[in-house]
Amino acid sequence: MTTSVSPLWQFGVSDFSTSEPLQNGELIKASGLDFIEPGLAKAAAMPEADFLEAAERLRKAEVPVLSANWFLPPTLKVVGPEVDDEKSRSFLEHALGRADHLGAKAVVFGSPGSRSIPVGWSELEAREQMIRFCRLAAEVIQEGGWDLRIAVEHVNHTETNFLNTFAETLAITREIDRPEIGLAADFYHFAMEGEASDVMREAADLICAVQLANPAGRCFPKPGVDIPGIIAFFEHLLGIGYRGGVSVEATVGEDLAQDCTAAAEFFENHCK
Repeated sequence: MTTSVSPLWQFGVSDFSTSEPLQNGELIKASGLDFIEPGLAKAAAMPEADFLEAAERLRKAEVPVLSANWFLPPTLKVVGPEVDDEKSRSFLEHALGRADHLGAKAVVFGSPGSRSIPVGWSELEAREQMIRFCRLAAEVIQEGGWDLRIAVEHVNHTETNFLNTFAETLAITREIDRPEIGLAADFYHFAMEGEASDVMREAADLICAVQLANPAGRCFPKPGVDIPGIIAFFEHLLGIGYRGGVSVEATVGEDLAQDCTAAAEFFENHCK
């Protein structure tokens, strides 16, 4: 890419594998990246004192939290016969309050363990349940007065049997029709589904979080390593005027700091 995107995008690390952004935020930033994307279900499960201590430590170290991922614990079902709206509301009020306290502006909603359709359950009913849950989340955000959006994520077929493509996820998000509910765009899932990323052009007003990994091993991008399709992915994001974070959601190799430094150099070479 020849056009600089540095004023538009920041680059960070999502919670995945052993990255543990809440614990390693200072290291991630010191290794050349801009922000962290911690796992919200993990943050929600922390004792209050430990959570507040971690949030204050990151604030003092000037480590921005632009977004969160790992939205729901797999025990909290949003489709199927175990759905409990009161339990969902209780979790949402607690967890989204913590996301706001950290300063996050988007919460990526992948959570395949929560949204996968149980055997024998109607896909139509699952779709209606998903819409109801997202509208409930929107209500909780509105009631809390929080500047947050839920970024519904397309998750590939090896991880869930529901909303595998960006196009499917875009359609349900349009149907939800709430300003608090947007979309995540994940290069890894595009690649795993063989879906062209130009579909993002139809969702310029909805994309509020972006994630990626090298599909070959779901690892961190590294300078000198070709990742087919990623330049087109960046160009589509630039074309729709996306402004925000681009986070690496990938398996950590032998050394997190080395992976972060390599990713920072990759972004420098490809996006600035």
